Formats: sequence, C-alpha cells, structure tokens
Amino acid sequence: MSNEQITQETVPVEQATTETVQPTPTATQVAVKGADTPAPQTSSWKDSISEVYRNDPNIEKFTEADALAKSYINAVKMIGQDKIVIPTKNSTQEAWDEAYAKLGRPETADKYNFDIKSDVVPMDESAIKNFAEQSHKLGLNNKQAEGILDFYKNNMEGSLQQAKIDTETAQAQSEQQLRSEWGRDFDSKVQQAGALAKANINPEVLDMQLQDGTRVGDHPEIIKGFAKIASMMSEDKMVATESESVNSVTDIESEISAITNDTDGPYWNKGHPDHDKIVQQVYTLREMLNADKQS
Repeated sequence: MSNEQITQETVPVEQATTETVQPTPTATQVAVKGADTPAPQTSSWKDSISEVYRNDPNIEKFTEADALAKSYINAVKMIGQDKIVIPTKNSTQEAWDEAYAKLGRPETADKYNFDIKSDVVPMDESAIKNFAEQSHKLGLNNKQAEGILDFYKNNMEGSLQQAKIDTETAQAQSEQQLRSEWGRDFDSKVQQAGALAKANINPEVLDMQLQDGTRVGDHPEIIKGFAKIASMMSEDKMVATESESVNSVTDIESEISAITNDTDGPYWNKGHPDHDKIVQQVYTLREMLNADKQS
C-alpha cells in the first residue's frame, strides 16, 4: 500500500458544518422597529360601564371608582332624611322660617337657653332679651346665638381687665408724682381732695377718661386742684368756727344770767317743780362755757 493510500484511509476528511449566523441588529434598527409597534393603551375604570352612563356629566366628574362609590354611599344615607331648601332673596318669609326651624331655631325668642356667666362683665337681662329677639329674627339656633354672646362676653372681659391695669398704672404714676411734691403731707392732702371730690362731683365724671387715658379722678393736676380748694375751705371754716365760738360764749353767758337773775324763778325756789331741772340746766351751760373758753 502506498503512502498516498495510507494517508487517505487513515486521515478522516473534516467536513465543515454550515451554520447561519444572524447579525446583531443595530440601535437604529431597534428604534425603527419600536416605532412601528403601537403603544399599549391605559384602560380606565369607566371603560367597564356602558357608554350611555360613562359620558353622563354626573359620572365624568369622578376620576376614581372609589370616589363614585363614596358619593353613592353618602347619597343612600341621605334617603329619608329631612331636606333643607335654601331660600333665596326672592323667597317668602314662610320659606325662611321653615329653613330656620329645620336648622334649629327655637319657636320663639324666649326659648333660647344661654349659659353665659361672668364675674367681670355684668350680664344685663334686658340686653340679653333684646339680643335673643334679634337672634330669633336672624334665624340663629341656640348654639349660634350663644356663641356670639360668649364672644362678646370674652371681649368685654378682656377690655375691662386691660382698663383695670391701665387705671392701676395711672394711679401708681400719679401717687409717685404727688408724693415727690407733697412729701409728708401726701396722705392728708389726698384724703382732703378725695373727700371734696366725692362730695361735690358725680362719680361718673371722676371715672371719665382724659385724652391720655387717665381717669379724671386719678390725674395729678385734678387731685392737686381739689386739695387746694379743700385747704382754702378748711381755712375759711377755722375763721368761721372762731367767730361762732365767740357768739356761742356770749349766748351761754346771757342765758345763764337770765336764769340766775330771776329771783322768783325756779332756779332759786326749791319748792318749784322745775327747780332741779333748771339747776341742772345752768350747770350744763357753765360746763359748756368753760369748754368754749378753754378751746
């Protein structure tokens, strides 16, 4: 066997296998292919109902099925309940009264029950009665009217408390100024001024506020004015008292002389029924005379 034959027999011939290799698509090819594919459409919950109901204005306003369900549940709850028709400016008074009644307005103004108490603001019964009548006219129920009244009370309490603070501050400032001017005479002068003011001036005038917010009765210049008048009146009274004292002494002496100079009178006649009484009278007059002379 020749070498050529051996080679052909012993060495197998490799047979090539033919395979089809698909080329990798480019990015451009992918993009073009994707453009040809229609985008998936998003479904709405409204697609599951008939088109007749889907396009109804009452349905279109709902964007979610839960919102529609909630609205339906609330509507069912309202079935059988009283409905309130809101009156308009053209409605009759009867229509308004019917609406007010359904909203809780009492039948009459005296049926309001206000639980309003205050230790600061005086609650005038006449004012509350007028307020109740106006509240009934406006159609307010008890809660609404009481809320307004409570709001008014709270505001008044705040105003009165602030006024009290302002008054106390003004009094302190006035006292400080007058003490620095009067020194030891402060107490006596303030007492005299206050007594004179209260005896001659209406308290409402003394409580009036001046432009600076000070009460008339607390203003230092007003107090000094009354103190000056009180001092002048006191001096006049002292002069008058001295004159009255002189007249009083003269009158007492004259009366004593008239009694004792009557020799036939009861003073000297022990048997007279008024003897003891007249003697005691003369004794009293002499005591008064001695007191006037010593003063």
